[in-house]
Amino acid sequence: MVTTYTVLKTIHVIAVATWVGGGSILITLTARARRASDHAKVLTLVREIAWVGPRIFAGSAALALVTGFWMIYNFGWPYDLWIVLGLIGWGVTFVTGNFFLGPNSKKLEAAIEEKGATDPEALRLTGVLLNVARVDSLVLTLVIVDMVIKPT
Repeated sequence: MVTTYTVLKTIHVIAVATWVGGGSILITLTARARRASDHAKVLTLVREIAWVGPRIFAGSAALALVTGFWMIYNFGWPYDLWIVLGLIGWGVTFVTGNFFLGPNSKKLEAAIEEKGATDPEALRLTGVLLNVARVDSLVLTLVIVDMVIKPT
């Protein structure tokens, strides 16, 4: 039966799948291109990430947050530990994406275009961004685990 809850939960899960799954794929493809020293592909992926981040991932993150709050208020759920942990994880990835990954992706794109993908600074920044993105992806994965097991 279709209820408000099933609709909200479905939208919530699809938004999270888009956000986390898309990010994981881009991290994997960029790491693979970097390992193969395929600098043209790294540049292409950096450009795609810079485009996708604010358009797709930010929208998916916002949709997950809105539907999550909607379910909390619509169904009168208390702010149990699992909800608080989920919100903390969401906040950490929001800050990481908006204040580190986004701006530094643009810096990396500019550095690659100016000095080339083999420039030591571009290579260093690529490594840093990939490592931060991996940690960010791990945080999101832990939020998913938290939402599934609902520790109280």
